[in-house]
Amino acid sequence: MNTKFDELVRGLDQPMLEELRRSVATEVGARREQTVIQLEHIHPKMTTAARDEAAAEIARVLRGEEPHA
Repeated sequence: MNTKFDELVRGLDQPMLEELRRSVATEVGARREQTVIQLEHIHPKMTTAARDEAAAEIARVLRGEEPHA
């Protein structure tokens, strides 16, 4: 896939490269907004310990780390 992408990008002039950069930045920003998890989304009746554990798990997933065994 990188080869196809590299070939595509090499064929673009500077204005088109800038437009691609803006388009990708907009898309990435929109996806981040869609996937943001707020601590308020955690069930309010959870104990503090359970809420802390859930927040730590959410943070681990967002960092892309593997689950702890």
